[in-house]
Amino acid sequence: MKIGKISQTKISIIVSAVTFSILVVAFIVILNFTREEKVRYVVPEKINVGLILSGSKDDTGWDQSHYDSICRISDEVGIVLYVRENVIADDSLEDVIKDLAENEKCTVIIGCSPDYCEYEERAAAKYPDRYFLNAFGTASGKNIGSFSVRAYQTRYLSGIIAGKQTSTGHIAYVASSPGSDVIRGINAFALGVRSVAPEAVVTVAFCGSGTDDKSAYDCAMSLITSTGADVMTMHTDSLAPMQVAEENGVWSIGYNADTSDRFPNTFLTACEWEWDSYYKEQIMLCKQAKFSGEHTWLGIDSGIMKLTPLEKTNNAVGGCKELLEAAMRKFSDRSFDVFYGPITDNEGVLRVPEGESMSDAQMFEHFDWYVDGVVTV
Repeated sequence: MKIGKISQTKISIIVSAVTFSILVVAFIVILNFTREEKVRYVVPEKINVGLILSGSKDDTGWDQSHYDSICRISDEVGIVLYVRENVIADDSLEDVIKDLAENEKCTVIIGCSPDYCEYEERAAAKYPDRYFLNAFGTASGKNIGSFSVRAYQTRYLSGIIAGKQTSTGHIAYVASSPGSDVIRGINAFALGVRSVAPEAVVTVAFCGSGTDDKSAYDCAMSLITSTGADVMTMHTDSLAPMQVAEENGVWSIGYNADTSDRFPNTFLTACEWEWDSYYKEQIMLCKQAKFSGEHTWLGIDSGIMKLTPLEKTNNAVGGCKELLEAAMRKFSDRSFDVFYGPITDNEGVLRVPEGESMSDAQMFEHFDWYVDGVVTV
């Protein structure tokens, strides 16, 4: 009897062990299945996005910055991207928007030019179930928003580098055409220059086009020849001014993108765009039907515009990094912005008194004068 009881106990132990093993295996199977389900669950639902560009998606400039940013976030957000390039702001734009909205079924349509703003506003009324974003326009509404960036802050920083770098005191600035956005950048750059080189002069020439290489090239050559400038920057999508600088041994500060690899001998830095965080946020809001259309002016703390690190070429003179860090600290703690007074224009008129600052409306729409130290030709 005693032996039988022991055997029965052993059998019970074996049965319990087997049962436990089965339960463990079942738990693992269920756990793995659940994990697989979770993996499948987090795959983002697709959303069709239309991107309208005034130039090409590979222009190494403004248009490519938008295209590249959306491509970088497309897998994470679940974007199916439809691109329309070299689109002119005329009645044909309405057909482009219609094609994206109706044929491509785009839920979000982004226009990368302020010239598109009025067309997008009309489209927003026509397609209330679509969302529209416009770069550097002023639109706002239930299903349309516009966004601008305080790029003048980065321009100011790049001016500090130019002022520190120049030995002749003459700096060349090639721009497309005068307008509040362009003049705002010129003035911010000049204020940055004069913060470290009070007697330096920034000479500006308008080439009449943002994309034409020949006009930008000729304009840059004329500036160097006539002024003896040893530093050059530009507000064009054309890289011709950078090419002129490289060919003539003039230091250069780029715009839109990091082109240090193309101009390694003269490149100092560039004011470059990176829209990833902004587009991710806005497109996700559209996916969740939480979009709130407004006109937003984003600052340097957004990370959308930044300077190419000086270490890319190490062409900048010593001390530049420390000056940039000091200026950034003032931006960050809100103790300073570029257009705080006193500011005098280039005709000797006090435009911004000490202790005051320009309003956003003045900076955004009514900048039609130049600060002291700017010469236009």
